[in-house]
This record gives sequence, structure tokens and C-alpha cells, in this order.
Amino acid sequence: MNDKQKLLFYNLKNIKDYWVKTSVDSLNYNTDLIWSDNEDEYKLLQFKLKAQEELVAFAKIQDELIKGVIHSILVMIDGGDELADNYLLDFVDRKTKESLLNDIALHEEFYGYLLDCEEE
Repeated sequence: MNDKQKLLFYNLKNIKDYWVKTSVDSLNYNTDLIWSDNEDEYKLLQFKLKAQEELVAFAKIQDELIKGVIHSILVMIDGGDELADNYLLDFVDRKTKESLLNDIALHEEFYGYLLDCEEE
């Protein structure tokens, strides 16, 4: 994995972490939910999920779901679904025109990157 691929994974991990934190923080009764289209649903969950154990469980589920979504998007970019029959998606360095898909399966390496980050 090269530095450009690591930067992509770093950014994806930060996006995941941000939205997990945002979703958990939104279970606090005093949180401004103006950003959400699901204010009523958050308010319902605010009364249901209060204990630290419940919030940790919710965070783990959110983390897993967001990892799954990112993985599915990377599979699509890697050419591993029906979209690849008609379209080629790629991440290309603007300066060098080098593909980040070069000799790598992004969807597989992303999980490896996350495992490495979690071990540290």
C-alpha cells in the first residue's frame, strides 16, 4: 500500500469516525439536531438509549454499518459489481495521473488498514 492509498484510507476512516461520533452524540438530549432529517427518530432514541453500555452498543453498530457501506463503495470502485460492466471508476492523482487502484484491491486493503489502526 502506497502513501496515496493510505491517505485515502485515512480520510475514509476519519469520515467513518466522525459520523459514528455524531450519531452517538446526537443521542444526548441537549444536542442540536438541525443537521438531521430524522430529528423525531433521534429524540425517540434519546429516551431509549441512555446507559453507557447502550451507547457503546449503538456506536459499535454504527461503526460496523458505516464500514460496510465504505467497503461496498470500494468494491464498486474496484470493479467488483455490475457497474463495472459499463463504467470504470478510479482514483487518479491529479499531478501524476497515477491510479490508486494500481495492483491493489481497495476494499480488501481498507479493512487491513482499519485493523492496523485499531491495534495501535
